[in-house]
Amino acid sequence: MKLARLLLPLTLAASLGAHAQQGVSLATGLTDFTTWSLYGSATASNMTPGNGFTYSDLQLTAAGTGGQGGAGFAPNAIALDFNQAFAFDFHFFIPVSQGLRGDGFTFTLSDTAGVGGAGSGLGYDGLSTASVAFAIDTFHFNGEPVSPSLQILSGGSVTPLAATETGLGDAIRDPDFQWYASVQYTPSGLNDNAGMLTGTIEHLNLGTFTVSAQVSFDQLGLVGTPVFYGFTAANGLATDGHFVTSAVPVPEPGSGALILAGLACLGMLARRRRAR
Repeated sequence: MKLARLLLPLTLAASLGAHAQQGVSLATGLTDFTTWSLYGSATASNMTPGNGFTYSDLQLTAAGTGGQGGAGFAPNAIALDFNQAFAFDFHFFIPVSQGLRGDGFTFTLSDTAGVGGAGSGLGYDGLSTASVAFAIDTFHFNGEPVSPSLQILSGGSVTPLAATETGLGDAIRDPDFQWYASVQYTPSGLNDNAGMLTGTIEHLNLGTFTVSAQVSFDQLGLVGTPVFYGFTAANGLATDGHFVTSAVPVPEPGSGALILAGLACLGMLARRRRAR
């Protein structure tokens, strides 16, 4: 399946990464998702389709197939100080599908890597009580936030701490433009391992949407624990696919030669220093 997509300006992601002292930018440089730990229906692949970019795709659920739950987590846990700010960012897209829209996906911080319940569980439900997630929920039952909604989840539960209804409807499925998303944390300043967690999605044509909730990482049990970061997704009767993607421009032949020449010069300088 050929997927047409255009990246949002990388300056957005570069600006976020430059100001964040903690966290990981998955929207700048190439994140090789084939090195990640995959669970359930998740798959990962790399390709250079000839449009000037190399892509790495994390497919959490496959478009056109229901009843799936998948997750992908970075292979190594990281240390986070919850009395300091942190940020993560990434690009995602949901291909156009002829079926029912749903169910959604999450960006998750957890002491455990894996996949939770399918369907409305978003691959997060039951994952770990020591976890928090930013969810893009694209299906709702009566009495729930109208989808697509942005939600902050915690404790392995899909009952949201906070939710924002976007009003996007099926427009959230866009085959030509990716969404840019960020998760940012602002500590309380009281050295209590608590603060405001904010999730944002941004689109070139459809606007910006955000959700925020107060979170206590001490109460969640994540303080002093290595933290895994990654994504979960699920569909049930719905058949949406959920993709997280990374891309970098393919160097032109002349650029590659310059890089090799530069590396050769560095090697010569290093040899001269050792000779002295």
